[in-house]
Amino acid sequence: MMQNDVVVVGGGISGLTLAYYCAKAGMKTSLLEKSDTLGGSFASPQYSANGKKFWLELGAHTCYSSYQNLLDIVEECGVSNTIIPRAKVPFTLLVNDKIKSIVSQLNIVELLLSAPNIFTLKKDGQSVKSYYSKLVGTKNYNDVISHFFNAVPSQKTDDFPADMMFKSREKRKDVLKNYTFKNGLQSVAKAISARRGLNLFTSQDINSISFSDGLYVIKSANGGEYSAKTLVIATPSSVASSLLQATHADIANHLGQLKAATVDSIGVIVRKEHVKLQPVAAIISPNDIFYSIVSRDTVPDDNYRGFSFHFKPGLDDKSKRARITEVLGVTFSKIEHTVSKINTVPSLQMGHHQWLEKSNTLMKGKKNLLITGNYFGGMAIEDCVSRSKSEFERLKR
Repeated sequence: MMQNDVVVVGGGISGLTLAYYCAKAGMKTSLLEKSDTLGGSFASPQYSANGKKFWLELGAHTCYSSYQNLLDIVEECGVSNTIIPRAKVPFTLLVNDKIKSIVSQLNIVELLLSAPNIFTLKKDGQSVKSYYSKLVGTKNYNDVISHFFNAVPSQKTDDFPADMMFKSREKRKDVLKNYTFKNGLQSVAKAISARRGLNLFTSQDINSISFSDGLYVIKSANGGEYSAKTLVIATPSSVASSLLQATHADIANHLGQLKAATVDSIGVIVRKEHVKLQPVAAIISPNDIFYSIVSRDTVPDDNYRGFSFHFKPGLDDKSKRARITEVLGVTFSKIEHTVSKINTVPSLQMGHHQWLEKSNTLMKGKKNLLITGNYFGGMAIEDCVSRSKSEFERLKR
């Protein structure tokens, strides 16, 4: 059995950053990941043909602000020199299979009449729908704005808490506001995983966690056994609930109350000359079978274009393939490469703040159990990193 100071279950950005903080502090840290690759939603599959290389994102797509905690880690891992700006290409709507600008679909009179509410309306206690429909007008919200919000977590967001959908976070003023990385977001995950002191084990499907004599014992389906004084759970809430049932039933049941959505993503790579579509950042099509199409046009390439379709769950391959070719205006034979990924994202609901308060109460006194993820302070990259940092600081205290 491998003995550790800390064992982290889950190798997405939440687990990686918490493991990073622990290893940096001199703790013997092992990270266990179910899949064969690290990064979770930091998924930037690489494609190479005829000496040409190309990548696209299949989870998180870019960094929309110069967030403090993420950039501190990027800097310490030596990859800040790979930060690059995003090309200025538009977010668009697909209406009747034609690309339209956002402004062209808004009712300007309704927008002007509603806009003054921004000076008096507070997000506290408001849902996304109740808050933003007052800012832009009910029709504008229903017909246009709501679909952009739905595209962020690939699910309906009407009942999300308004103050958790978009919020202010601590930023650095010396870094680009909208950026990504030369080799995609997964290059950040790879840089973190290369840090000294981190023991990484992939293809570790954890099937039991027990606690005995002051140590957590973690066993994987392939026979791996790991022990540690401190256990970190960095998985989707439903998985965390299952894993903790034997050792912390109260916390497990609390985590089990949360809901989540499955995002079915398919990335396609096509040679530039085959796609007539003008460069875009993303395409949102109201009431379509996908929530969004996110393009690699934000990082232009001389040879290829890439598009990640985030489909609604439950569709068959034939339907997805047909819609991809219809939107891009190509036959499937022109698509040079495809790659797919399933991600899990939380379905935040009104009352989540009360859920968080109870979480804090349940975690009091459990210094050696840390839980991190995108279902605490928010779903943004920085929210995940900030949660991991605060849990590490709780461990130190």
